[in-house]
Amino acid sequence: MQQQAQIRVLVVEDEIVNRDMVCQMLRHFGHQVTAVDGGTAALDAVRKSVHDLVVMDCRMDDMDGLETTRQLRAGTAGPLGRTIPVIALTAQAFVTDRDACLAAGMNDFLTKPVDIHNLMTAVEHWGRHKAGTDADDPTQAAGQSCTPVAAPQIFDPGVLAALPMVADGSQPHYSQIVLDMYFKSLPDLLSVIRQAANTGDTQKAQRAAHSLKSSSAAVGAFAMAACAANAEAHLRFGHQDMAHLPPQFDTEFERLCTLLGRQHAPVQKAQYHHAEPC
Repeated sequence: MQQQAQIRVLVVEDEIVNRDMVCQMLRHFGHQVTAVDGGTAALDAVRKSVHDLVVMDCRMDDMDGLETTRQLRAGTAGPLGRTIPVIALTAQAFVTDRDACLAAGMNDFLTKPVDIHNLMTAVEHWGRHKAGTDADDPTQAAGQSCTPVAAPQIFDPGVLAALPMVADGSQPHYSQIVLDMYFKSLPDLLSVIRQAANTGDTQKAQRAAHSLKSSSAAVGAFAMAACAANAEAHLRFGHQDMAHLPPQFDTEFERLCTLLGRQHAPVQKAQYHHAEPC
């Protein structure tokens, strides 16, 4: 992909693996990137600094992306927030989710795992977009979802190998860096699912499953992503039973660790201090 002139992008994402990958891809193509981990910080960033566009995660703890966008459009962060283009970034590919994003005032809708071509096309389009014009179709540059197949691979190394900074040799070790970040995040996410199952907290379990689905797909851990997607759908449609979820996740965790030669630490003893839904 040809490198474009620099665009000032604010990335709002509270899941560390996805945040780092999006930032690295944007910087690789020459864009200036500022990253924050929540809606409140995003409003503050727009209030204090000039950005050409916002890449906004939809599900965050302190203030989700939809409410953050509503606050921007209401002028809470100053006049720039009323017109700055906002690209939604979400692991949810349902039409109702897209419609909700657009209704909140977002301009575009991309799904996770992030497709580099779709992301850069949207950033280039909206980064050059004249503030306040409505001629463009807000769904024109929407990305395609990546749905795990019935028998997904435990791990596909081609996903990280295809990252532009890895493929062109400029950051050959980034695939290992982001994989280490992913494995560091796993015990806490699996622990919160176990705790939520024990206490009957379906909302907490759904948020953790959503985050795990997104980060797993981003690094190519497709079997874990499928397990998380199934758990999220199970809870999203109102099912209260969760006893079967921890053993399923433990099995996928063990399979992934075995395949990649990673130490399989007991997830039951991991302490979870803060949720990181995406």
